[in-house]
Amino acid sequence: MCISARGYARGETEDTMAEEKKKIMIHTASGDHVVDMSDKKPKPKFGVLPVSDYVAAVADPDAQPQAGSVGAVVAALAAAMGSLAVQALRSDDEALRQTAEELRQMTDYMVFQIDEELRSREPYDKRRNDPAATRNDLDIALRVASDIPNEVVYIMCRCIELMKEVVDKGDDLTACSALAAVHLSVAAIRCMQAELLSYAKIMDDDVFGYTIVREAELNLADHQELVDGLVEELTRRLTRAKK
Repeated sequence: MCISARGYARGETEDTMAEEKKKIMIHTASGDHVVDMSDKKPKPKFGVLPVSDYVAAVADPDAQPQAGSVGAVVAALAAAMGSLAVQALRSDDEALRQTAEELRQMTDYMVFQIDEELRSREPYDKRRNDPAATRNDLDIALRVASDIPNEVVYIMCRCIELMKEVVDKGDDLTACSALAAVHLSVAAIRCMQAELLSYAKIMDDDVFGYTIVREAELNLADHQELVDGLVEELTRRLTRAKK
């Protein structure tokens, strides 16, 4: 699973190219998806806030950002740190350039998800306050809300995988940035796991609830050995040798 740039046919107008650049192709376990990040989407509300205002909104029990939105913020920071780790190499290597571009798009996509995650939860928020809503109605809404958290888990696993490209390259800036990217990726996954647990707890469909929680657990478990290896090596690179 990864995020890759879309190609442009020769002869396209600048306007068309600009519009196409607002779309990214995301590869997940369920297949390839083109994500439209154009102005057709509702304008972001929380993703454009100053950090201090967003943090205040998170701490406000009457505001909207919860674990999923916060997880998207952490995921964006993870991808950005990963991008810094690669770009700090200032390499002309084509493979590394592609890695840097993937991480750049990953960062943009996670910023986009700060508000998308909130929007995906709106049907549930409306139905739980609707006396006419059935348990099935609530379960359907919760299924919709669970899509983004599991998607973010997949993408953060990919971010961890990409740090293999720089684990033995560059100077301390690359090593420090890559190490931070790994830790932040895991933190983002943990945020999404918390959100998924909260959804599963209130679902009538126990099988689906178990599945969404277990899927995230398995993805992290499959990458735990890689996480441990990256952390060990990057920490070693940043540790001063004993005199």
